[in-house]
Parts: sequence; structure tokens; C-alpha cells
Amino acid sequence: MVKNTKTIFKVAYSGLNSAQKQAVDAIDGPVMVVAGPGTGKTQILTLRIANILLKTDTQPENILALTFTESGARAMRERLRTYIGELAYRVPIHTFHGFSERLIREYPEAYRTIIGGRAIGDVEAIDLIEDILSRDIYKLIRPIGDTSYYVRPIISAIALMKREYVTPETFLSHIEEMEKELTGIPKVHEKGAHKGKIRSEYQKKEKAIEKDRELLAVYRLYDVALRDRKLYDFEDMIVETIHALLTSEDMLRDLQETFQYILADEHQDVNGSQNKILELLASYHERPNIFVVGDEKQAIFRFQGASLENFLYFEEKFKGGATIALTENYRSGQIILDASHSLITSAPSPASELRVPLHAVQKKDACVELRHFSHQGIEDGWVIEESRRLIESGVVASEIAIIVRTNR
Repeated sequence: MVKNTKTIFKVAYSGLNSAQKQAVDAIDGPVMVVAGPGTGKTQILTLRIANILLKTDTQPENILALTFTESGARAMRERLRTYIGELAYRVPIHTFHGFSERLIREYPEAYRTIIGGRAIGDVEAIDLIEDILSRDIYKLIRPIGDTSYYVRPIISAIALMKREYVTPETFLSHIEEMEKELTGIPKVHEKGAHKGKIRSEYQKKEKAIEKDRELLAVYRLYDVALRDRKLYDFEDMIVETIHALLTSEDMLRDLQETFQYILADEHQDVNGSQNKILELLASYHERPNIFVVGDEKQAIFRFQGASLENFLYFEEKFKGGATIALTENYRSGQIILDASHSLITSAPSPASELRVPLHAVQKKDACVELRHFSHQGIEDGWVIEESRRLIESGVVASEIAIIVRTNR
């Protein structure tokens, strides 16, 4: 780094709290940072990249930063440019899909089912599933009253399985496990008024298994149809990247040698397939230089249980790594932090030790009000009048957020 950017880095570093400095300084080995809202995680990510360049002979191209959204990637690069200048444009900062797109361009021979193809559109996907369901072999996922009833749920289910790296083979193993469990459940009532009749618990599980077997058949036919038509869906970019890394040793070794440091932002939202990419890239070394930042309280794109699995997965996969908690909040007042923490900690969690309370550092003034309304209409009226009062008092409308439970 040039002299003036080194000075900017030192000034920014001197303003960090002790936990933030620990995260920036921990440049070797596996590191997991639990960063609550407003704790400066983007700053520590970018300062850590700058610190790696400052303290090692690593080149910018040898540091890979992965985040969840394009806006997150842009924000990270702009912040990084402040600390290291034009070198920021040489650091690979991608979303997971953006990274996959790059690999498809650089290693086309490893992507046999995607190269030369194109992404399938929503209407095409619906038509394809409807065509598969037109066969008479399906009974449960093609109801007679509305044969297209399950088309969209099927598309969603297949997309979810691909995101969590549940292949047809994995799904089959899951179904077989369910069938084994079914054998341990009594099939019929042995006494009482329903003696000799099939137990409802058995019947429900049996039907669920039959439904999953039909879904598995559709899943397989859907993937075959995509390959035959030179099409791929959004999730295939990630799934095929995993397949390429598993089957192309030259590609995997090349990437492992290139990316000496890996950083992943918003790790609570990373799904099973994306975790597999991180795992493969970091699998060359016993103690890989992998750095993840996340907060299980902020899971947006995954269900709460899955987001917790990410933290437990990291600790299990990369044993002996450091865990650092950022607890100083620079965005909210203490009363808001305390109220939110009291709600979050009321739910049991296998990662409860990661749910540390946050402490307000800069913002002192805050107010939390709880109001009860006897009717939805009265509540709506109060929200409208309160919004009008705030705007008339000088509050900018864009600074008022109205959060509702459902989009209806």
C-alpha cells in the first residue's frame, strides 16, 4: 500500500474498539466473528483485507471476499478503496452467484451441463414441470381437480433442495430413512373402537413418503430435461460449481493456490450449497485462512434453524478456530438494544452462547413505546395519524419505517 493509504488505515484502525482490533488482527487460521447490527462489521472486513496486504506479501488477487448481495459487494469495495486506494479493484469481491459466473467463464470445460446453455425463465420452468406432470404416473402431486395445483410448490421445493445441496441421491437417502422409521410405527389399531383400522399417524407418514417419492421422480426428470434443452436454473450455477470443484482437480487446486485468504460476509444467510463452496476452497490447508462474519439474529434469507446451523457448522468444520463477538453498537440507543435482546433470548437456541447483549456506544437517546389497540382499524388509524404528525413536525418521510407482519 502507498504511504497515504497506510496513514488512512492507521487512523481508522486506531478508532476501533478492542474486539474489532482483535478481528482485524486475526489474519491467520479460521476466524468466526459474531457481529450484531451496528457493530461495524463492514469496516472490520475491509480493514482486515487492508491488514493482510500490509502485514504479508499476499497480492490483492489472492484474497477472495464473498458476500450475499450486489449492494453489499459494492459497499465493501468502496470502503476498501478508502483504505488501500486503487488496489481495491484488484481484490475479488463477489456475491456467490457472481463468483460462480466468473468460474464458468474461466473454467468452461469443468461446466459440461451449463457451458453453451442459458438460464431458464419462470414461464419455461412452469411449462416444463407441467409437461412432466402430464404423465399419469403421479397421483398425489397431480390432483385430479387441478392438475397444476402443485406446479409452483414443486419448483420452490426443487430450488430449496438445490440451495441446500440436496441432490436427488441425497433426497432418496432421506426418503429411505423415513421408510425405515415407518416400519417402527404400528400400522393398525390393535384394540378399541378402531381395532383393525390403519392408524392416522401411520397413514400420514406413508402418504408423505409417497408424495416425496413422486417429487423425487419430478426432480430427476426436471434436471434431465434441463440438460437436454441446454438450460439451467439460477440454483444450478452454485450446484454445478460444487460439481466442478469436486470433479476437476486442476480447477480446485488452481483456486486453492490462488485464494490464500477467504472472507465471507452475512454468513447467517449462506445456504448449504454456498457453505460447500467455502468448504472446498478452504479444504487444502489444515488451518485455512477463512474468516466469516455473521449474526444469527439477523437471518433474512434462511429459516432461523438453518442460520444457527451455519455457526455450529463452522465451529465443527474448522476446529480450533477463533470466535470473536462484537458487542459495541454504534447505531441504536441502549433501551432499544435491551428490548430487542430480551425478545431474542426468550427463544431457545443451540447457539444461545452466541447471543450476547449489545452495548450502545454513541447514541444515547432512544425511546420504545408499547401500545395496545382494540381493533385493527383503530391501530391503522393511529399509525396514519402518527406518521402525519411526525412529518408535520419536520421528520423526513423516508426516515419513518412501518413494519408489518405480512405483506397483505
